[in-house]
Amino acid sequence: MPTLPPRREPEAGEPLPLSLAWRLDGNAHLTAGLALQVGDRREFRVASLGRSVYALDEKGQLLWRARTAGPAYALAALPAGRVAFGDDAGLVSLLDAAGNRVWQQDLGSRVTALSPTADGGLLAGGWDERLTRLDAEGRIVWQASLDGPLTAIAVLPLPGGQEAAVAATLGGHLWAFAPAGTPAWQFDVGDGAPVVALQSASTGQAAYLLAGLQDGRLLAFDPAGTLLWDAGFGQGAPAWDVADIAASPGPEIVVGSGGREPSLALVSLAGDALWRVALPSAATGVVAAGLDGDGAWEIVVGLADGRVQAYDGGGRLRAEVHAGLPVWHLAVAGDGSVLALADVVAWRIMAAPGNTGAAWLPPPATLPDASWSLPPGTEPRPDEAILVFLGDVAPGRSMESQLLRYGPGHPWAGLTPLLAGDDVLAVANLESVLSRQGRALDKQYVIRAHPLLGATLASGGLDLVSLANNHALDYGDEGLDETLSTLQDLAIPVVGAGPSYDQARRPAILRSNGVTVAFLAYAAARWDGSADVPSTERVAWAVPSEVQAGVRAARGQADLVVVLLHAGTEYASQPSADQVAVARAAIDAGADLVVGHHPHVTQTVERYGRGLIVYSLGDAVFDISRPAAMRGELLRVHARTEGLVQAELWPFWIAGAIRPELLDDGTGQPQFRTVYP
Repeated sequence: MPTLPPRREPEAGEPLPLSLAWRLDGNAHLTAGLALQVGDRREFRVASLGRSVYALDEKGQLLWRARTAGPAYALAALPAGRVAFGDDAGLVSLLDAAGNRVWQQDLGSRVTALSPTADGGLLAGGWDERLTRLDAEGRIVWQASLDGPLTAIAVLPLPGGQEAAVAATLGGHLWAFAPAGTPAWQFDVGDGAPVVALQSASTGQAAYLLAGLQDGRLLAFDPAGTLLWDAGFGQGAPAWDVADIAASPGPEIVVGSGGREPSLALVSLAGDALWRVALPSAATGVVAAGLDGDGAWEIVVGLADGRVQAYDGGGRLRAEVHAGLPVWHLAVAGDGSVLALADVVAWRIMAAPGNTGAAWLPPPATLPDASWSLPPGTEPRPDEAILVFLGDVAPGRSMESQLLRYGPGHPWAGLTPLLAGDDVLAVANLESVLSRQGRALDKQYVIRAHPLLGATLASGGLDLVSLANNHALDYGDEGLDETLSTLQDLAIPVVGAGPSYDQARRPAILRSNGVTVAFLAYAAARWDGSADVPSTERVAWAVPSEVQAGVRAARGQADLVVVLLHAGTEYASQPSADQVAVARAAIDAGADLVVGHHPHVTQTVERYGRGLIVYSLGDAVFDISRPAAMRGELLRVHARTEGLVQAELWPFWIAGAIRPELLDDGTGQPQFRTVYP
């Protein structure tokens, strides 16, 4: 096993002019990008969760835009400027250089990975838990069953010009298949560590397979599946590339890590560590590119804080630009320029003077981990239950790739002291379905995640989720049904949606430290029967008279009644009239507390009658690139059998679009304010 040298601060290298040449504003989060040579032209392709594939020329001008059946997750380049994409609807489609569809193959569920083969065909797979070999006409040649969702594919060169197909799974296995589809070898990583990424490499005399694991390790194999070495690089799956970077013979591996101590390291294919330098933020993408055209490779690193840095082969920092938002993907063009996908924006980065960019969302000072204690006056008392509320939580969209990289516990580290404890009841709005089933509605935004990522909710210690929202039926009745069964398997109760309207309106009764709490959840009635939520019989609607009837019925079953309300106007800082009317109606009927979400930003707090209304907590685990949407609040309530005792709001910043980190009050302690009594 290679031993990495200690992290050191990088020295300054020879200055390199670096700039942001042009930008594409996507219609949603960008998931994959390619640089192509189309005849004598250099072009780019970008895939989007907004059901689009964009084609751009070298000046960033839009050549065409193809609509996909579902959010697009994977791209692969084929000869003659053709590009294949895989989408959430389960389709693999091939487009020619002009954007015309050549063929389409339905694999039945989300396609997460594609890889071209030497004969012009494709390897494809995803949530169907199979590896599929397609020929150049899109026909299925063979399919092989795997042990779980497919996360990555690589083509491994074999002697005699043959190639093996290798697939990685969320279950922590590698599967290799001969050209005819027969099994060649299998490797079990052990400890259930998901394999997140694969890449093949060759020295001319030997071929290697590299596999990146969620636990931070990089593994190297020979073509027979023999493990050659195993090295840990930090927290989360590493990002890497292979190129002849150093003066030593043969190619090397440049590896970027994440976590609290990110680094960039150079390792030989034999596993010998050459150097390691500290990075200012987690590495999200690493490529080797001939930026300045001098014949030597530069190392280009995309960072979670939005910066893109260039290093020389000795690990010296040469240049830096800022892409504005977190950089999720890098691709290299033939001229050495780099395509960087920064959340909803794509940039072409070139070695030339020009715009060097700036952060779009400068973060405040936060507490990234749990190295603090509860301030005086907020500690739980022996006869109290603690109720904790978060706004919108969604393990889908761009959050999904980060959960695959870091694991289900990653979002919660900064909130652990507030979420942990036997007497804590933690509640959130689940703004996503957890399902492989169903077809997406024809609406602008649909959100789902694989059921296995429901483990994120359990890792956060959530005791209850609301499904009374405008995304509960994004994938129809089938999607909601699998979501309900997934949550049942996780032993997480649900309110606000169910198999029938009566069950959707039924309260969840939870008990903690001798206090019984009834939870009800409702979604704004304007969505009833709309394009957003076409079914009127699966979600509880926030009709004031029905909310009051539900509160009165629950009042006799519990010491406290809490209403969760998904309503209001997105990005509005003040509650809408319908929010106010429903919330006050609930308090009038006997509710103790109303907690709101949906606006994606925080809103006002109101003491009304004998109760408390928090109109919106904003987001918690969500990926909306607006400054106000990156600031959420956690509501923490102390309660006894006779009612509310104290309530506090704890503001946080959503770091990396997934990780709520409490704001620092300037002394290393978290900010908070008491809003009750």
